Amino acid sequence: MRGWSRTHARSKVPAMIARDQSAGDDGEFLAQIPIFGGLPDAVLARVIDLAREVHVAPGGLVFAEGEPARSMFIVRRGELEICKRGRDGTEFCLATLQRGDCLGEMSLIDIQPRSATARAVGEATLCVIDQQEIAKLYQTDLEVYTLLVLNIAREISRRLRRADQILVDAGLAVQGAWVDGHAAT
Repeated sequence: MRGWSRTHARSKVPAMIARDQSAGDDGEFLAQIPIFGGLPDAVLARVIDLAREVHVAPGGLVFAEGEPARSMFIVRRGELEICKRGRDGTEFCLATLQRGDCLGEMSLIDIQPRSATARAVGEATLCVIDQQEIAKLYQTDLEVYTLLVLNIAREISRRLRRADQILVDAGLAVQGAWVDGHAAT
């Protein structure tokens, strides 16, 4: 999918309203998300208990590019747009995420600032799982933690392959963009 350019200012709409309810009202929902594939039922139930649900107002900011990353999100209802700023400050929307799509999972792997901005297109409901909760799996069940991290790596790899194909299809592949495994500047 091709991105589109946005030149409007960032929305000032309050982003999220947290609910004290568990996100586990629909256990089958999370069980269908690829990054949770292969997790034993008992562990999936534990992950569901760790998740919380938040509601995002139309235009509300979920997170901004460059912010510290501490959570991953799963879209339960609504749509989110994922946007990134170019060097000149122009914002390009890269994707629209819908029910079942994950975002922010890179933060569980690389512990880097957010690579893009996520905002609600309309009202949205998200499951939120904090990095510190997933890290507890490392201490209590290394095998499950490893499977989860492997699933996240597979999802990131799938997205990278898709992005590579989009660049090639758009004629944007540039010879010499990567030199000795590093991005050329």
